[in-house]
Formats: sequence, structure tokens, C-alpha cells
Amino acid sequence: MIMFTLPKKIKYLLISLLYGMMVSMPAVAEDIEIYKSSGATTTSTQPNIMFVLDTSGSMGTLVSTRADYDPLGTYNDADACYDEGQVYVIRSGFDFLSTNGSGETNAELICQFFSFGDSDFNYYTRRFNDSAMTCDAASSLNGTGFFTGVIAQYISSVWSDLASDEVNAPVECAADSGNHGQVAGDAKVYAINSGANGWSAVSTDEIVWSASGTSYTMYDGHYLNYIISEPAISSSSRLDIMKDVMTNLVSSITDVNIGLMRFSSNGEGGMVVTPIADIETGTQRADFEAALNAMTAGGVTPLSESFYEAVMYMKGGAVDYGNSSSPVNSVATSQSGGSYISPITNECQKNFVVLLTDGDPVSDSVSSARLNNIEPGLTCTGNCLDEIAKSVGSNDQNLTLDDNQVISTFTIGFANSNPLLQAAADESLAETGTGERFFADNATSLASSLNSIVVNVYETDTSFSSPAVSVNAFNRSTHLDDLYFTLFQPSIGPRWAGNLKKYKLEFKVDTADEDGDGDVTERLPFIADATSTPSNPVKAINKTTGFFAEGARSYWSDDVDGFNINEGGAANEFENNGSRNVYTFTGGYTETNGVFVPDEGDLTVGDNNVDKGNAAITEAPGMLDIVGATDKFGGTPRRTTLLDWASGLDVFDKYGATGTTDDQRLEMGDPLHSQPALVQYGGDEDNPDLVAYVATNDGYLHAIDADNGREIFSFIPQELLSNLNILMDNTSGDKTYGLDGDVVAWINDIPDPITGLRDGIINGSDTVYLYITMRRGGNNIYSLDVTDRNNPKLRWVIKGGVGDYAEMGQTWSTVNVEKIKNGPNVTDEKVVLIFGGGYDEDQDNVSVRTTDDVGRAVYIADADTGALMWSAGAGAGSYNTVVSEMDYSIPARVKPLDMSGDGFIDRLYVADMGGQIFRFDINNSNGLQLSASVTGGLIADLADSGMANARRFYYPPDVALVANEGKAPYLAMAITSGYRAHPNDLNIRDRIYVVKDNNIYNIPDYTSYTPVLESDLYNATLNLAGGDGVEAENLAAEAALDANDGWYIELDDGTGTNTWEGEKGLAEVLILEGVVIATTFTPINSTTVTNSCNPQSGTGKVYFVDLFDASAAFPSDNDSRSDRVKVLSKGGIPPSPNVIIPKDGEATLCVGTECEAADLSKGVRKTHWYEVEK
Repeated sequence: MIMFTLPKKIKYLLISLLYGMMVSMPAVAEDIEIYKSSGATTTSTQPNIMFVLDTSGSMGTLVSTRADYDPLGTYNDADACYDEGQVYVIRSGFDFLSTNGSGETNAELICQFFSFGDSDFNYYTRRFNDSAMTCDAASSLNGTGFFTGVIAQYISSVWSDLASDEVNAPVECAADSGNHGQVAGDAKVYAINSGANGWSAVSTDEIVWSASGTSYTMYDGHYLNYIISEPAISSSSRLDIMKDVMTNLVSSITDVNIGLMRFSSNGEGGMVVTPIADIETGTQRADFEAALNAMTAGGVTPLSESFYEAVMYMKGGAVDYGNSSSPVNSVATSQSGGSYISPITNECQKNFVVLLTDGDPVSDSVSSARLNNIEPGLTCTGNCLDEIAKSVGSNDQNLTLDDNQVISTFTIGFANSNPLLQAAADESLAETGTGERFFADNATSLASSLNSIVVNVYETDTSFSSPAVSVNAFNRSTHLDDLYFTLFQPSIGPRWAGNLKKYKLEFKVDTADEDGDGDVTERLPFIADATSTPSNPVKAINKTTGFFAEGARSYWSDDVDGFNINEGGAANEFENNGSRNVYTFTGGYTETNGVFVPDEGDLTVGDNNVDKGNAAITEAPGMLDIVGATDKFGGTPRRTTLLDWASGLDVFDKYGATGTTDDQRLEMGDPLHSQPALVQYGGDEDNPDLVAYVATNDGYLHAIDADNGREIFSFIPQELLSNLNILMDNTSGDKTYGLDGDVVAWINDIPDPITGLRDGIINGSDTVYLYITMRRGGNNIYSLDVTDRNNPKLRWVIKGGVGDYAEMGQTWSTVNVEKIKNGPNVTDEKVVLIFGGGYDEDQDNVSVRTTDDVGRAVYIADADTGALMWSAGAGAGSYNTVVSEMDYSIPARVKPLDMSGDGFIDRLYVADMGGQIFRFDINNSNGLQLSASVTGGLIADLADSGMANARRFYYPPDVALVANEGKAPYLAMAITSGYRAHPNDLNIRDRIYVVKDNNIYNIPDYTSYTPVLESDLYNATLNLAGGDGVEAENLAAEAALDANDGWYIELDDGTGTNTWEGEKGLAEVLILEGVVIATTFTPINSTTVTNSCNPQSGTGKVYFVDLFDASAAFPSDNDSRSDRVKVLSKGGIPPSPNVIIPKDGEATLCVGTECEAADLSKGVRKTHWYEVEK
């Protein structure tokens, strides 16, 4: 975000879209709750998994392993510390059984956390009493000791994620849906919210499991005591170990379709012994186990041939090796008429092949004719396993269904590390976004590998964010046409993947009348990929889904990367960087009133290099905080491994040549909420010299060259170094936040002293300063000097909770870089930062309007030094301007205005978490210091103490001057309410508001000012002024609109029955040309959710409402309230609407990736006072 600005012009665009196809999420009070999707839910198509198992002679090799778990055994040695009357749950993907460098299993570590009462155990796991278990499908807990599935807990009449401090509330699972309720035999077999006891007999009342539950593995306390006990050793063949582990696995999973293949003992391919079917249907689980137990070891290792046969089965191809295999042919139920019966029956299905082997390929070759069956013209060099994996991961395997049905490949080397297995998994990962090679050498590690694969099956979707657009530094009334998308992929663990990709905004003539307006000559905007040309325009976005198109290629990418965030983009350019420039700050600070100034801010000095050779980065608290931590890899100190990883090296050997750990790690953290800043250093209009500054939740600020996507440098603050160890291990737990706030740039392009013009080039005395907030990552604001992008400097840090900023909470409020007067002289002009006091985390967990402990302030600070110049708050003696009603935190950006048009900010509008709006007036002409020049007070209070009316403002109002002929002018403040921390909340009745401020230029007497209440506003929900009523009602509505202090629209379900679905506003509103443009989010509803291929992450809408009377801005012939709103193609929380005005294109209105030509013809223009040139 760049805070140089355009007086009386439409401001530059920076879209913040938090789109996502999300997966199983941690228990959080955060907006990421909307993206929970467990993959296997009551509204999903179950995935297909074909297990291809090695039955070669070497699988008869005996190995030493611990004795099998006995559910009736006694495990009470000195290490047994789990309560056997409790169930322990871990978010799927974390492994209790893996060991650290000292040989301790995670089960032992977590047991210690419980035993010592360490609160950190909540980071890893949850637990509840046996008596709380109502999930009948989890009966395997009594046999195998564990169960994996989607579960939820009934707390306060709502089914939600498991709580860390609730051990008695009922726990239910998605697999029980329609089969079992709280007790056996009860007709109430559907989990519901707000029921008498959480269950109903009516299926349509059932919760949406993808929104309420999370994928967990549950462990019986008795089983965990077995895991940490001193093991009894026995001798078993690899085949028997595989059988035991596979049997336990299929006994403990639900909501998947599984099948089984084995190698042929005659050395020719393999055969289907159990066709793929729902594991819960009929005798499928028993059939699978019977076929598994019938396997014997013998023969060789035809890896690629067996994989080929598995592909033929999956796609419904001809039965080949399965016609002459030994000891049996492919079973009759797997085929018909000489062809396999494909299990791929739905376009939304995910399809997987899991190949387990203990040997290298022997007597293994796939002929050219067979390769042609996979893909016409397919060839391979040497063994074909990896080429086949690549082909089936990129090509449609069922041409009769819509979209592309591809196959993802997982491989497990059982006491075998053949690079071929890695290559096959890598090809799958590159093509499908899913695939991995595992290594196992005993029953424990094999179980861990298979469990991880099942978790991956549940989690295959990606997520993406939206573009940033830079103002053209050479023509500041227009934007550049480059679009920069920040992307993120949610995960179970603390580390989420991210990326930055580049596209362009282009236009084409609407000869086919795509928008249906009858005009075939207009130019319509579209987001174009790197292959697009004027003669062959290529859209990067699938208009139906709102996703990136599968075949799209972003700029900087050599190949198609589509919606796969791990491919292309800046993250994949790390391999072209060579050694990366990764900096931190290890020096000391001098603190003055909450501002910490580094003793030496040059980040390029040796002591600030993130490198294992830098002794200034220590293991101590305040740095890495790993004193006493065990080694990650035996013989290599954890500090060495951690700093190699933090500097960008591939310590886990995932990239580059196999067996090396000095390649670049092609990974970037997630920019979940952060909006990047684009800084133009020079160049020209056709080839601007741009750098994108992107902040991510692994704690890094990345400087990316926008021409080629390569990183110039990255910086992680000292205060976030202690997160690195958690992020590297990435075992499990809640998401980690780092630099989660916006990046704002002050580009001080000093005007020529003679012409007064700016040259658009950073040179001479020009400067570029960055300001970075942390949002959920912390309470600080960082300022960097990036005037010389190759030599960044840390200028200062404002730390919340210290000195003048003692009141500052989490730094959610994006800073505004503005100009004010601080005295009578020209030299008293100051560039300042204006921001709210931030967020109080207590708001995460309160259902009614509740006063806060921090964040209840507004600040103006010196942009050069960070020193506080003015503040407002409720505490007398603590603030320059005291406003007694400032009881609630202020995460919203402050809305600044220049009402006088003299280039100095003189008006601030502030919204808070109590549903209040404040106004502050700055007198720039009184000749006094800023601290004595500001008055203000409460002007609107739009919430109350009831749960339904606990409305919150996370974003500021937009403000426009309204001057209708024959009527008194006023300032219109447009704002939406919504609970950002809980977007799935159904209790609060949120609104779109327009509130009048009749004091346009005069400063009101705040000591006697009466704030506007909701009762002072006209309820415009029914659209009577827009023609939905009879004539008398319409006339009365028009009169009421004039007489009242504004209007509001209730965000109910639109039926007029006073039914509410949780719709809320979670972004800034835009007033443009007399139209209020507001986006909203509605959580998913069990009665309306569809079996979509996309995760069910709620519905995004955009409202186009007349500013004056709340009628539809673009009415249809019906002229009804439904004309106000358009449902967006892409689900999830939509961003604020924004306008782009490219140099050679049409004005474009974008909401995320959905862009349309902007109709700027209404003639009522808004003045953008708040955009001020520095």
C-alpha cells in the first residue's frame, strides 16, 4: 500500500482479497474459521484411494519391531502418564509417533506437557473424557487405539472445533451422520446447532460439517501409554508389518473410497484384488482386509508396470497385466467387457494412488504401446514411473466428466530410498499440488507415513488472494496495468505456504455482448495471463468459479501454474537468486517514550545476516529461543539447521538434486491479511522500475523485483526470530502470525524547486520509507528506509504497551501517511502517521458489547521519528484530546480528510469495536502545536448491550459530500458492521449504514453534541423509496429519508420474514458517483449449501445502493430490493471494491478477481479530500 495520493482524483488501487479453498483448520477465533473444509464431509464427494502394495520376495525379510498393541494389555511402566479414561486428539497431520533428535517421541513430549501443567500443550493437542464421546464410528479406539475423522464438540448450543479447556461436552463425528446420535437407538441422528441437546431427527437441520468440524486423529489414553512404554521387541516380516499397519489404518478411517492392488508374482505388472468402493459400504472394509491378509511374498518388483495397471483401472482402460497375473487375475467385479470399471464418477472427486515398495524395480518396463494408452506420444527414459506420474497428474483421466480428473501419487519406500520414488512424487506434486515420498523402516514409521497420506487426501485444495495495482508515477491520475496477487495455502500446522504472482489488466471489445447490455462495441476488462496478446486474449480467471483458470500462466513463470500456489511466482524464483540476502536486526535499541531506535540500523552489516556463521544470532530467549532444544538431525546442532532453513536453504532435501541440502528452499510464508506496497523507483511508463514489498506470516518482509520476480532482500524482525523454530518444525498447532499487517510506503519524490514538478524517479534527496504493521502477529510498527533497495535500514520500531504507546494493542490499523500543520510557520509542516489504537484480543471471545483493555485510542506520530505528536482516548491526563466514550478498541484504519483543500488533513473519522463513530477536527490555522489543535467527540452510536445488536466496526466509513438541489448539504458516512473474528457468527444482526454529518465545515460543540442513534435513522430495508411499496408508502419513505439522520439496510435473508443468516460487512465501503458499493459475507447454510467442487466457504456479495435513498443503483424492470445486490462467483470474504483507471483502458471496478467496466455516468462525483500529495 502506497500512501502518496491524488487530490480530487480516484485513489490508487490495492485490493485485499482473502479468497480460499481451505482445509482442516485449528480452533481459532479468527476469520480463517470460514475456510474450514475437511474434505470428507456430508457435502463432499469422497476421494478415491488405490493402494498398490509390494508383494515381492524381499517383503518376506524379517525385521525387528515392537510388539503389537494389545487393547487389553497393561502399559503402566514409569513413562505411562496418559489418563486411560480420556481420549486425546491431535489435528490430523501431526504424528505422535515420530521422534526428535534425542529419540523422544512426540507422545512423550506431550505427555510431559500434560504432567507438568504446561499450557503449551494446547499448542499440540486437545483431550476429553471417554464419557463425552458420542461418535459410534470411532469404535476402533477400542481396538486399534486410534481413529481419524471429522469431529466437533457441542459447546454453548453450537457444534464447533474442540475447546482446549472443555473435557465433558459431547463430541460427535461426521461419519455418524444419519446413523447414530447421542445414544444408540435414538432417532435423532443429525447434529444440529441450537437444539435441545444438539441432535435432531430431521436431516435438513443438520450442521454443515465443513464449517463446524475439523479433521482430527483421536487416540485412546491406553494406546498412548503403549506408545511411550518400553517396547517389547519381536521379529516380523516386512509383509506382515505392512498387513498389520494397513489393517489398523482401514479400521480407523472413514469418508473415503479405498481399493487394493498387489504385484503379480510372475513378474508382470499387478492386479486389482479389491475394487475401489466406499469404505463404509457393505463388506468393503472386510473385503479389503481379507485380500490384504491373503497376500504372500514372492516374485520381483515391477513398479512402473503395476503403477500402469493402477492407472488403467482408475481411468477405466483396458485390463492388461490383470488378465495374466499370478496368483489371480484382477477380480471380476473390477471390470466389464475387458475394461476396468473406473471409480471416478464425479467431476469433484480427488483421486490418489499410493505405491508402497521395499525394493528397486526389477523386470520392469512399460512398452511404447502401453505408454500411448496413458498419453498419446508419451515416452520415457529408463524406468517410466515418474513420467507416468507426471502424465496422470496433468491430463484428464475421465473425458466423460466436466473439468479435469487427475491422479495424485504418493510413494512409500519401506527400507528403501530409491530416488525414483522421490521423482514420481515430485512430478505429482508439481502437477496436482499433492504428492509426497515417505520413508519407513519399521511399523511405527510406516503407520506414520500412511496416516500422513490419508491426511493429505483430505487436504488438497489451494487458496489465493488478490491483486495490488500501482499508481503510474509519471501520470498519477492513472494506474499501471500490472496486477500483483498475493496467494496463500492454509495448512494444519503453524506454517502456511504463500506466493506473489503477476498478471495484467487488459481489455477486449465485447463483440459477443458478454455482459448482456446490448452494447457490442464497448471494451470489457479482464485479468490476462502471460500468454495473452491483443489478437489472442487469454483470461487468467475462470469466470464461473472466480479461481485462476487451470491453464493460466502467470508472469515470471516458465510453465502453466494455474491455481497451484506452489508453482511459479516469486517463491519459485528463489532458485534463480543464488544466495539470498536475508537480514534481521541483532543490535540494541535506544527507547524514548515507546519508540525504539536501533543503535545501528544498517541491515546489511554482518551481525544482521541470517546465517549460521553469524554469532550475534544466539539460541537465547529474545533471539532464537532454542536453549536446550534437541538437534533436528543427529550430529548437526539445531541452531545450524534452523539458521540454514531461515536463510532459505533446503535443509529437508525437498528441492533440487536428491541428497543435497544446499539448494534454495522454494517456499514463502503466507500474506494472509497483509497488503503489499508497490514502489516505483524509475524507468518509464512502458517499463516502470517497480519493487513489491510483501509481508508474510513467517515474519519476513520480502523485496521483490517486479520485472522478474526475484527477491532483492528479505528482513525478519528480531522480535519474530523465536517463531522460526516452530515454523521449521511445523508439526501441528494453531497458525503462527508474524508480519500480518499492511505495508505502507511513503515515497517522498521531492518536487523540482523551480517547476514544482515531481519526476517519478527516486534520486537526489528523494526517500522511500516503509511502515509495516503486524495485525495478529503483534503490537509493533516497523519503519524501514528502502531508498536504496539494495541497502535497507531499520529506522525505528514503535512498540505497543510501552511509553506513549502503552494503550496500543495488536497493530491492525493501517497507517495513513498524511500532512498537517504543527505551528505557524512553513517549516512547521509535518508529514505524519495517523492510526488507530489497534485490536484487543478479548474481542475474540465476547458475544455482547464489552469494553476493552487496550486499543482505545487514536494516534498521530511523526513519520520521520515515530514520536507521538497527538493522541485521543478516554483517560484524562493521558491524552491530548479526552473523549470519555472511547471504551472500545480501534482496529480500523482512520479516515482522514482535507476539507479545506489546502493540502493539510483537518478531519478524522474513527470507528470502533463498540459500533461507534467519532469525529476529530484539526485546526491547521491557529498557529499552535498539533497537541493543542484537535477537538473531537462521539457522533454516532449504532450498537447496544444486546447480543443481536453487538455490532462492530473493523473498517472506517467512507465519506462523501452530498449536495442535492433544494436540500441542505451534508457529509454522508457509509459503513458496514460485522464480526471479523467470527465471520460464521449467526447471532448479530448487521447493517449497511449511511449516517449524515450535517456539520460540513464548522466544528461542532462536542460538549453538547448528541450522537446519532440507530433510532434516528430510516430503516430502508424494504426499499419503499425505491418503489417496492404502494405510492403512499413510497412518498412517506422519501419524506422520512429527508427528515432522518441517514438510513440503514438490515442484512437479513431478503425475504421480508425477519430471518437472519449471519450476513455481515467485512471490508471498507466505497462511495462512487452517488453509489454506495459495499461487499458482504454470508456463512454457509446447511439448507443452501451445494455439493460443489469448491470448498464451501460462504457467499460473497456486492451491493450497489443509491447514496440518497438506499434504492437499487442499477434497478431492473422489477425495481425491487433484490436489484441492490449481486452474488459473486467466488466464495469467501470479499475485499473492498476498488476502481482502476489504466492509461489506455476503461475505468474498471474490481471486487477481487471479478472486474467489470465501471459506470461513471451518474454525474454525482465524490471529492477525495483525504488523498494528499506529500
